[in-house]
Amino acid sequence: MRVNWVLIALLSNGIMCLAHSEEQEAKSGRVNMGLYTKSITEQASISDIEISMNFWVKDALAFEARKAGIEIQSTGAFLYESMQDMRADFDHGKLDIIVAPPLLISRYFKRDEITDGFSGMLEGRKPDNLLLIVRTESNIQSIRDLRGERIAMLEGDELAEMYMDTLFLRTFKQGYKNMVASIQQQTKANRIVLDLYFNKADAGLVYVNSYQVMSELNPDIKNKVKILDTFEVRSKNYSYIRKGYPLANEMRQIALSFYKSARGKQILDIYKTPELDFLKVDELDTVDQLDREHARLMAGKN
Repeated sequence: MRVNWVLIALLSNGIMCLAHSEEQEAKSGRVNMGLYTKSITEQASISDIEISMNFWVKDALAFEARKAGIEIQSTGAFLYESMQDMRADFDHGKLDIIVAPPLLISRYFKRDEITDGFSGMLEGRKPDNLLLIVRTESNIQSIRDLRGERIAMLEGDELAEMYMDTLFLRTFKQGYKNMVASIQQQTKANRIVLDLYFNKADAGLVYVNSYQVMSELNPDIKNKVKILDTFEVRSKNYSYIRKGYPLANEMRQIALSFYKSARGKQILDIYKTPELDFLKVDELDTVDQLDREHARLMAGKN
């Protein structure tokens, strides 16, 4: 059998050209980020968020992308007070990267719609777990001891709300709201730590970073405020990338090395995030399990 080497050469050349064309296409494109503002305003004001994110996507990100051989053709940072609005823009193809609390991402986005992304981490790439803290002098040793106590919660944090409710449902088969003396809603986690320290509350939910920062400012806090329970979560907010986004790998690599540049550190400092780390979609399993358990316990109490 005669082999048509000319035809093979032409086909090979065509395949190589197509591959090269696809590679070139993948090295340029837009970057549109959507951020759920209610979960990040504790770290920065809306104006700071708008300025920093527009600077990030229009300047710092483009600068880092050029170093990696990527040309960002257009950028955008869109802020949302409603997950329904974020979901709608995602459906219309407006967003490439979403940033929101893991519980809300799990509820509003299907796993096959997003791919691995990145999240903020504490120094040394340690997770910013959710902590149940109590006053040491209150002699609270277990969840059962929280009955009739004063509780401080972070306003608008649905994960913290569900976690506290689940703890009470496990123990009392009732939600926490009707079993405590009072519920104080705070906009700042450091206020919760101080409320416990100054005996204005008996227990509260905060993230590791807030507890550590306040303890460093006042070391006596660790003597008067202790950790009773922990819910393991990577960060208060997760960032995921739209499935099929052509620059997904490049965006992940840029995010992971962002803290190494002066421009990147400026942005991370605003959000009190020392580093960014790789985040798998499977990390949502933890909040999924809590969500299912809470629903099961709520159904069982009736």
